[in-house]
Parts: sequence; C-alpha cells; structure tokens
Amino acid sequence: MKNFIAISFLIFIYGCGYTSVLKDQKMQDFMINIKNMQGDSQTNQFMNNQLKLASNPSSTKYFDIEIKSKYNKEIITKNSAGVATDYKINIDLEFTVLSKNNLKKIYRESFNIKNNSKNFENLNYEKEIKKNFASSTKDKFILYLISINDN
Repeated sequence: MKNFIAISFLIFIYGCGYTSVLKDQKMQDFMINIKNMQGDSQTNQFMNNQLKLASNPSSTKYFDIEIKSKYNKEIITKNSAGVATDYKINIDLEFTVLSKNNLKKIYRESFNIKNNSKNFENLNYEKEIKKNFASSTKDKFILYLISINDN
C-alpha cells in the first residue's frame, strides 16, 4: 500500500507540470562583477563565493554590483549570574546593481540562538548561520537579477 501511494504521488507530480523555481537558475547566462564590498568580512566572503559559483565567466551579459553587509549580535537574556544565555543575530545584505541604474535590494534575517558554554562551538555555529544565509540570499538575489534582466 505504501508503494502504491508513493507511485501515485510521483505520477501526480510528474503529470501536473511541476517544475522547481530554481531549476534553471544554474543555466542563467550572465556574469556578476562585484565592484565593492563593505561591512562584515566573513559574510562578504561567503556571499562572494556563492555569487562566483552562480556566474558564467564567458557570458556577454553582466551585472556590476556592490555589496554592503551588516552583522549584529545582541544579548536577549542573561541568567542570575549575569552571563548571557540567549542571543539574537541580525544579518543584513544590501545589493546595489550598478549596471541597472543603481537598483537596490535588501535582504534581512534574524536568528535567536542559545549560548553554549564552549566558545569555539558558538563561533562555528555563527559561521554556519552566515554560510546558510549567504546561500539562501544568493538564490533570492539570482531570481531578482533574472527578473530585472527580463525587463
């Protein structure tokens, strides 16, 4: 019975014309030139790496962009000893598309995290948050570039 349900579901998905929004994203034919980066260096480096992977260096279409990032970590709660137990991380990425009359696009995300007693683990977790944010923001920004490129 489980196999029947799984096969029925696959046939339904195949038959309804479902395609992923990001399916053709890697097939986009444009180059992203980062002219300037300001702000949090680690976030900028992750974003730079993501955009390089999404670019086609042999393309004749290009976007010149600037990136400004902002990373902020604030204490939400403290225990009775005054030690921080919970943090809120805010990450902002502002893209300016210079080659399209300085169009601006801003992406913001907030994350609440618990303080771990091991500082090394906290730093690694924050690094992973930045990597994941850069990856998801790259996907959104590429879709934005596709939409303004079509206009």
